[in-house]
Amino acid sequence: MLKLEILPAGHGDCLWIEYGDKRKPRRILIDGGARGCYKRALARRFAGGPVELELLVVTHVDADHITGVLDLVADPKAGLKPKDVWFNGFRHLPDEKPDTLGPVQGERLTDALVGRKLPWNKAFDRKAVQTPTKGSLPKVTLADGLTLTLLSPSADKLAELRPEWEKECAKAGLDPAKRPAAAPRGSGGLLAARPALDVDALAGTRFEEDDSEANGSSIAFLLEFDGKSLLLAGDAHPGMLRTSLDKLRGKKKLKVTAAKLPHHGSKHNTSIELIEALDCKRYIFSSNGSHFDHPDPEAVARVVKAAKSPALLFNYKTEFNEGWANAALQKKWGYTAVFPDAGKDGLVEEY
Repeated sequence: MLKLEILPAGHGDCLWIEYGDKRKPRRILIDGGARGCYKRALARRFAGGPVELELLVVTHVDADHITGVLDLVADPKAGLKPKDVWFNGFRHLPDEKPDTLGPVQGERLTDALVGRKLPWNKAFDRKAVQTPTKGSLPKVTLADGLTLTLLSPSADKLAELRPEWEKECAKAGLDPAKRPAAAPRGSGGLLAARPALDVDALAGTRFEEDDSEANGSSIAFLLEFDGKSLLLAGDAHPGMLRTSLDKLRGKKKLKVTAAKLPHHGSKHNTSIELIEALDCKRYIFSSNGSHFDHPDPEAVARVVKAAKSPALLFNYKTEFNEGWANAALQKKWGYTAVFPDAGKDGLVEEY
């Protein structure tokens, strides 16, 4: 059994994975979503006593990924027992000093991991979770034979984050308990003018890759269990993903059961080249569209055009994605749009 729940994480990511014996499944948590996600979707899972996780992954320090995890570790009633936590703190960035502060949320999580003596990057000997410059990609095996092959980040991507981390630290006055004000990015949830859903035109727009240092530092991996595989891309840069995928696939497309697309379906993180590297039928978009209006129609169109008869899975139905439900458009391009049941958010996939 392999089950993936794409929880209602606002404009962020929160993925709950169960695998193995249905009667006593093993669990993995990837990210905690934006503000409110913990109370809305996670708290009840930790309310009944100690919950053992095979792994807790915080892909990177952006608020829409780390906030719910901070709420989780701060909740005295939550029975959190991870066997390992994957998270790259400032101490894992190249040329760092162990006592230097970084962005406030990353430092808050660092304090929690150290203060509670939780295992931290144990699978990587407490060093950075990163891909090597040369050689094969790191592969980690968890209980019952589930494997994770690391795809992102590289040491170079982590190094690019260091000055940004220091800048955020300076904004906060070097006080890890004080949060910097969130600068508005994107439309803030206001309905922007949406391009007409002309798949050819949208897919053919010039691709410009994401240049966010935080997104570039995102942990991404290929999860494999019982003949099934999931590409879980965090907010990673598509060029980094493609480089790693090429090491795995050789000259053939890499067959994966489902792919959680990077950065919530941003047009800067989903390229035609990334989709063409995959043999995949199910593509997941995790976002309610607030703040950034994701998914971008250009990204969805690239999936529709480059994949073969794909299913597009959205964990919310919003003004930013509902156009893809158009029956005539689905018939013309041979794709299927999947949304939560009416009145609900989030999706559950069992493979």
